[in-house]
Amino acid sequence: MFVAAVIPYDPEEHVFTLADLLDHLAANVPFQCSLTEWRGFSEPIPQLRVETAVPLTIQIEDDPDIVPDEIEDLADRAGGALSEDWVEAVRECTARLDVQEADSGPTLDPSHPDVESVVIEIARFVDSVVYDNVNDEWLVPEG
Repeated sequence: MFVAAVIPYDPEEHVFTLADLLDHLAANVPFQCSLTEWRGFSEPIPQLRVETAVPLTIQIEDDPDIVPDEIEDLADRAGGALSEDWVEAVRECTARLDVQEADSGPTLDPSHPDVESVVIEIARFVDSVVYDNVNDEWLVPEG
């Protein structure tokens, strides 16, 4: 599945499970949320499913051999779009939450209001920002 949005975070500052994120989203967005898993090539991958107009899943990506370099690349490309403080905060992240469509069908678009409200709430949960991979833009939570 195509990763529509990425929310980088520092796992040393934000220790949580997908169940914790589910509780946070259930209290802050009007969409049904449930824990699920993707059965891929070897081990099942835990995910959180959110029933937006185009249902989405969220999963934690924290492979130390890949994720820090990918986040560094994102930070390098964020220069004109984010403040220096945000760029530096992104550089310190070593994990990310990936958001993708839950089912085959229409592409998940993070600029769609219901999806945007969810990804922004996830970013608030981890004190971060969202990279919208579909529209090549950054979303910054207000407040």
